[in-house]
Amino acid sequence: MNITGTISYQDFEGGFWGIIGDNDQKYYPVEGIPENLQTDGLRVEAEIEPTNVITFVMWGQAVILLMIRRI
Repeated sequence: MNITGTISYQDFEGGFWGIIGDNDQKYYPVEGIPENLQTDGLRVEAEIEPTNVITFVMWGQAVILLMIRRI
């Protein structure tokens, strides 16, 4: 699935990076966001795959990033 959205740092549950899609959906990349893209407010385009893993983060849909780039 392809999305566009904004990188967002969430300062709870230990702190983590997520993506808020232009569709207002929240996505939590379970393997993280590359360090060079960890900038709050950065616009990105990504190819993601929803996953059903259990995480300690109770925020958004857990996803695997297949591709991500700044736009």
